[in-house]
Amino acid sequence: MQANDLDIAYTALAEAIGRVGESNAQLMLATLSLSLIAKMESADEALALIKQAEKLTKETA
Repeated sequence: MQANDLDIAYTALAEAIGRVGESNAQLMLATLSLSLIAKMESADEALALIKQAEKLTKETA
């Protein structure tokens, strides 16, 4: 994905989170995550991204 495409997708995600509201953001992100995982070629690919997200979340908490 090109930088411009990433920016467009990130902006759309941020706006969607704003529209669903803070109380529904966690459910929306979980639903999106499951949809994206379903498109992956293998469990290993998904597991690597889950591990990366967990690590980044712990580092910023």
